[in-house]
Amino acid sequence: MSIIDDQGQPKVTFNKDVLFDRHIDELIGICKMAASDGVITQDESEYLLKWMKDHEKYANEFPINILYKRLSEMLEDDVLDAEEQVELLELILQMTGEKKPDTVANGSTDLPIDRPEPEIIIAGSSFVFTGVFTIGTRKVCEEITVDLGGEMHKGVKRATDYLVIGDIGSDHWVHSSFGRKIEKAVTLRDVKDTGLRIISEHHWIKYT
Repeated sequence: MSIIDDQGQPKVTFNKDVLFDRHIDELIGICKMAASDGVITQDESEYLLKWMKDHEKYANEFPINILYKRLSEMLEDDVLDAEEQVELLELILQMTGEKKPDTVANGSTDLPIDRPEPEIIIAGSSFVFTGVFTIGTRKVCEEITVDLGGEMHKGVKRATDYLVIGDIGSDHWVHSSFGRKIEKAVTLRDVKDTGLRIISEHHWIKYT
C-alpha cells in the first residue's frame, strides 16, 4: 500500500487516542488561559463553546462532556450571568487542576455537612444551591427542586431550610467563591439555631 498521496505527500495517520489526547491538551490550554485572571468572560465562554462544537465528535468523551453540557445550558439564553461565571470558573479550575490566583492553602477544608444526614422534605421547603454540581448546572438543580414543590432562595437567610453543596470540588470550599454561603449557613445553623440543614448534592439526589 502506497504511503504517498495523489499530491506526492506522505500519508500521515494518527491513532484515535493520540488525536483525542492532543485535542484535550488544546482544550485544557484554552481553559487555563481563560481562567488565568480569575474571571471567565462572556467572550471566553462563547469561544470555549464554539471550540467544543467544532470538535463535537468528542462531545461524549470525559472531560469534554461535562464542560460541553454545562456551558451549553449556561449560554442557552446567550448570556453568561455573574453566578454562571462563578460556577464556570469553579468547573474549569477543577478540570484543569489549577488554583485561583492569589489563593493560599490553609485551614480546614472539611465540609460542615449535617451528621447524621437528615431526611429531606422537598415540597414546601426552601433551598439554596451553591458550588458545582455533577448532575447539571445550578439552574438545573433549582428547576428539579421547584418541580418537586420546593422553593428557591437566592441567598442563605433565616428562612432557608436547606443549603445544598455541589459535589465537584467541594473539598476546597474554604478557598472557593461559594465559601461565604457555607459560612453564613453554618452561623445560622450552629449559632442562631434556625433549623437550617447543610447537605451534599449526592444526599439531595436521593430525594429527587
